[in-house]
Amino acid sequence: MLKNKKKIIFIIVAILLVIVITFGTVFALRFLGSKKAVETPVVSAQTSADNTKVDAIEALENNDDAAAKVLFEEAKKEYEALGDTDNVVDTEAQLYLLEHSGTPAE
Repeated sequence: MLKNKKKIIFIIVAILLVIVITFGTVFALRFLGSKKAVETPVVSAQTSADNTKVDAIEALENNDDAAAKVLFEEAKKEYEALGDTDNVVDTEAQLYLLEHSGTPAE
């Protein structure tokens, strides 16, 4: 009878240990997964803003000032939403140059 009690206790402890390990693994994976989900949009938003800025520069190189202006303004808004001050200043400078690209009057 004593042997059977020990086997039953051992089985119960083993089952509880498996349950604890399973729950721990599930919670750990969910925690790590939620961290990645938070980081991903920031990277994709930055990439989107950078791509818009590159498109604006390409439009500028193709002498399409109207499209470049629209794209620079869009990129500026995206950078402002990200809090990327350096790129906001850069896009503002590009916009200024577009608006004041004529030769000065004498």
